[in-house]
Amino acid sequence: MKKLLTASLIANIILLSFSLWQQVPPAAEAGGSDGACVDDHTLYSIDGNADGAVDVTDALHLLSWLFIGGSKPLICLDSNGSAGGPSALPDTGQTTCYSQSGDVVDCASDTCAGQDGRYATGCSSDGRFIDNGDGTVTDNCTGLMWQKVTGNRERGLDWCSALDYCESLELAGHNDWRLPNLRELQSIVDYGRIGPSIDPVFDSAPFIYWSSTSLANGPGLAWDVSFSDGLVSWGSNVSFIHLVRAVRTEP
Repeated sequence: MKKLLTASLIANIILLSFSLWQQVPPAAEAGGSDGACVDDHTLYSIDGNADGAVDVTDALHLLSWLFIGGSKPLICLDSNGSAGGPSALPDTGQTTCYSQSGDVVDCASDTCAGQDGRYATGCSSDGRFIDNGDGTVTDNCTGLMWQKVTGNRERGLDWCSALDYCESLELAGHNDWRLPNLRELQSIVDYGRIGPSIDPVFDSAPFIYWSSTSLANGPGLAWDVSFSDGLVSWGSNVSFIHLVRAVRTEP
């Protein structure tokens, strides 16, 4: 009888544990420091006792915290600061801090404290972009593959022509290229660089590039991004001409 009760208890523990793990929201699985296990501030746990394995001991750890005051479960992150898969948000690339008048200051000082340069958030720029050697660049943070060169460096295109260029592009054995949406396009801006504001792995002109995103209150306008300084703006679909960099979703 005791063996039966013990087996039943273990089975219930396993079922409860996996039930909780399956409910882990994506937001609970991101953020933190390199290769570390951090307090995830939820009832959910992945490798909660940080022993490098996900097994019944993690369920016991979780139940200990829930019912008898044990230590809070931990969520283990990989070297990119995520619990698996691409991180949702890239770092801006900015590492310098400034006073109110624009002078460089120590980011750890009390002068205009809390600036972007103080905090290393999101995917680091180091090793983020991989030159595939075939005219494409892979972003290890977002999982997107980019056209390495500016698609129409010799001349500008209106918005519909920019869309058509990307839809018709065949590059590196792929024909599923498209014009990036605004969030995708801005994700490769490096706000620590100027003219152009982008990682040197790309061949980029310090000018404005089209996104595929229209203005909600002005469908005759489309959002664009300046790779001179990272400015996000918009332009007329008909009368404005900009540059183009195609993107695709790997694989």
